[in-house]
Amino acid sequence: MKTIDCIIVDDEAYANDILREYIAKASYLNLIGVFTNPIEALAEIKLRMVDLVFLDIQMPELSGIDLIKMLPDSTQAIITTAYSDYALDSFDNNACDYLLKPYSFGRFLKATQKALDQKIMKDAVKSETIKSANGDNAEEQKSDSFFIKTDRGKYVQVNHADIFYIEGLKNYCSIYTDVKRHVSLVSMKSLSDGLPENDFVRVHKSYIISIKKIDSIVGNMIVFSDKKERIPIGTTYRNDFFERLNREFFT
Repeated sequence: MKTIDCIIVDDEAYANDILREYIAKASYLNLIGVFTNPIEALAEIKLRMVDLVFLDIQMPELSGIDLIKMLPDSTQAIITTAYSDYALDSFDNNACDYLLKPYSFGRFLKATQKALDQKIMKDAVKSETIKSANGDNAEEQKSDSFFIKTDRGKYVQVNHADIFYIEGLKNYCSIYTDVKRHVSLVSMKSLSDGLPENDFVRVHKSYIISIKKIDSIVGNMIVFSDKKERIPIGTTYRNDFFERLNREFFT
């Protein structure tokens, strides 16, 4: 069984005790440390390449939101807090889930299963996207496909060439292809890391698009052939997007 190495970062002793108890009941979780100081925790996370952090929001010296921004790409975070105000900010920073204290063991399991599914997906993408060109002169190359776990609980292989665009929906993503839409419990960043940079570009906080599938650009909207949907170009992504098009198609 695949396991997740995790740590707890919370300055409240009672909350830590509950998490210890819950983690001990989940056979796929391996607790390797408990910290009340987020700065010390960050050093341990980077040293041990921790898979998952249970993270409180309000802590001395460094807030949970600040810490989550410093986590390595391979480390997931589940927020555990008594405050509901930070949920949107947490998901904007790719939090895997948001547990509002006090939470039940069932809710804890749901959040950690989500983290496990994302780890399985990331590992599958990694193994599928890195190939050796030849024996002694190996080069890392991205595969032309990847696997995702759909909302119906099965793993589906998605070909890069079939993708029109990907839409982020909090901690879910919808992948729109030539023939159907796949919904998966995975972050935009995880998918983006496994896609070939030459073929895909992020044009909006909520959208990654296939450059090859663009039919036209009308004002601030991207139009695809054979698709009725129009994808908006976000203000913060607009300049980079058009510079990319100019470099690739007009030079």
